[in-house]
Amino acid sequence: MGDAVAQPRRDGPAGGPDAQVSAPSAAGPSAAGAPVRNEISGRTGRDVVQARDIGEIHFHGAAVPAAGVPGQLPAATAVFVNRAAERAVFHDVVGRFEEVPSPRVVVLSGIRGVGKSAAAARWAHEIRDRFDGGQLYVDLGRQSRRGAVDVSEVLEQFIEALGGDPHDHGGRRRADGSPGVGAGEAARLSRLQGEFLHRSAGRRLLILLDDVTTAAQVTAVLPASAESVVVVTSHRRLEGLLRDGAELVTLGPLDADHGAELIGAMVGADRVSREPDAVAEVVRLCGGLPIALRVLGAQLRARPRRRIAAVAERLRDERHRLDHFSMDGERVIEAAFEVVYGDLPEDAQVLYRVLGVHPGPEFDGTLLAAALGQPIATLEETLDLLVLANLVDADETEGRYRLPELVRVHALRRAEIDDPAQDRDGLLRRMVEVYLRRAVLADRAVLGPRLRLADHPWLAEAAAEFGWFADPAAALRWFEAERRNLLGCVRAAARRGWDTAVWVLCEALWAFYYNRKHYGDWIESHELAVESACRLGHTAAEARMRSQLGRALVELERYDEAHAQFDAALPLTRAAADRRLEASVVEFSGRARFEQGEYPAAIASFERSRAVNAEIGNARGVALQTHHLGRALSRSGRQDEAVDVLTEALAGFAAVGDERNQARVLISLGETHRDLGRYPQAERALTEASSIMRRRDIPFQVALAQELLADVARRAGDETGWRAYLEAAFATFAEAGSPRAEHVWRLLHGEQPGS
Repeated sequence: MGDAVAQPRRDGPAGGPDAQVSAPSAAGPSAAGAPVRNEISGRTGRDVVQARDIGEIHFHGAAVPAAGVPGQLPAATAVFVNRAAERAVFHDVVGRFEEVPSPRVVVLSGIRGVGKSAAAARWAHEIRDRFDGGQLYVDLGRQSRRGAVDVSEVLEQFIEALGGDPHDHGGRRRADGSPGVGAGEAARLSRLQGEFLHRSAGRRLLILLDDVTTAAQVTAVLPASAESVVVVTSHRRLEGLLRDGAELVTLGPLDADHGAELIGAMVGADRVSREPDAVAEVVRLCGGLPIALRVLGAQLRARPRRRIAAVAERLRDERHRLDHFSMDGERVIEAAFEVVYGDLPEDAQVLYRVLGVHPGPEFDGTLLAAALGQPIATLEETLDLLVLANLVDADETEGRYRLPELVRVHALRRAEIDDPAQDRDGLLRRMVEVYLRRAVLADRAVLGPRLRLADHPWLAEAAAEFGWFADPAAALRWFEAERRNLLGCVRAAARRGWDTAVWVLCEALWAFYYNRKHYGDWIESHELAVESACRLGHTAAEARMRSQLGRALVELERYDEAHAQFDAALPLTRAAADRRLEASVVEFSGRARFEQGEYPAAIASFERSRAVNAEIGNARGVALQTHHLGRALSRSGRQDEAVDVLTEALAGFAAVGDERNQARVLISLGETHRDLGRYPQAERALTEASSIMRRRDIPFQVALAQELLADVARRAGDETGWRAYLEAAFATFAEAGSPRAEHVWRLLHGEQPGS
């Protein structure tokens, strides 16, 4: 061969010391003339040169990659929306090289389909250059789909990737190649772990273990080098690893902007920009779950003429929503959740189905325990199992839990499959009853004694079970926290024909909607309540629901619709022979006229309502109508007269202990003093009103006071105060969705309101 370079033969895996090699002797062929054997059997663990005649040998290291330095990381996905916050946490964790005796373990955990594998692969590629010992990878989920995961097989793959022979028993192989002494599974695993520790010692390795289900799958393959990093993805939180010092990085669903970015990356930014509202709705209905958005993105990509709005419309039907996430005939989302559900113990599966029936995505553990008749400690133990499986998100400090959107839809489907309809309805009715009782208690805390039609013989019992709210602010915070659940209760009760529950719950919700607005919820719930009262033939309840609905329409400046509700309500009050309710409807109609600037008509309505309240001996009603009358007098240019009337209203509310309405009168007094040029008196009244409303946590009324304080400041030459008050008021009005936000915005930008 002369100066030929000997090339290693690689027609099989690297062997070990058991290999039998026959090569030609220096003398050439045997004496008998038989051909010289030139073959290899077994494994050597290193390169083998096979040749007949060899002259000089030149080894060129660059010709062959360095043995035992694997690069196994999976390719990063082409379409990927990076998560800046989670990525920063990941890099911070792997960047710390503290003096620890074992490799650093990072657990990327989250619900199935949230993008753990994609994130892990992408981020692992970003740090791979730090690990000169190589990168190892295994998809344990794929392995588990072929049967039970065998950790020994993983170790064999890793040992071989590091240049070793996983079948080397230190000379203990039988002649037929089968294992020798200590062939039991435990001995096999122990031997492989020892070999892996030997092979990984002194190496800086990056190991990616995808779709892990147990801590043992990780601990069995930890390398010997403390400078190595093991990245684990799992739909479970793997408490065993966290207990031993692993770092947890939780991946949640994408927010609205990042969800839209992912869809845009798949179908094109132009297509997304043409339908921004539809895209936002799709992201919301998918709960921001990347796998769901990818499936829909692929469908849209294959159908370039399909509107995104059409996809959103199909997804609105939550009973069939999961059916739309199909790829190649497989329901991708449902299949993913079924795997997690199937792994749960029976009591956790039962609770999972209960949460599917719950009328909203978020809940307080104590209320759910009350509905189920369980001790809260028992419920929390089972909830912990769902939290660890990433099916439920927990806020430990508040004692609240939340189901991701598509998890909730899947939980409902499981309930419909596994539980009889009668059982589901019974459970839902208990939940609605619990929310109703708590809402009635909150209403009492916010508004105290007022006109209420519903009779609650169980009020003392509910107070004993849940306790009275500490103050109005606490009650309003409860309403805010349970807002979506309360609307869900109204919807669920309306669908099932539980009409009394619908209107009674809406009567209690008046305390919330009137103070916190949420106009969309307010109008939807009360339209359902009007329908329920009609079906019951309850004329008083129908009148009350129509007047409460009309008030929302007035605040949205939809006056014609509002008057239609008041006009329908007034004859119903007469049919019900309820004078107090009649006075209330007349008042609501007068307030609409007031907002429209029809002050003579408004004054007539308030005087009429005040007379009825005086006739039936309703002192609070008299004070209320006196307040409205004073406002109307002030707006019609009769400010001096208005001050006297408003002062009378203030005394009336003080007599009945109604602090909230005292603050409202102070706002009206402040406005009137301003119009009279009495700026110090105006500022005192408005500041006191703002303080009361802030203490009671009623931001909308605070904003009304701030808007007036801004005008007082400007008239007094305080431009800085003017801007500060207006900016604060604008933020509150905008959050509430009030038309006053536009009015204040125009003032801030030097435009005349209405121009």
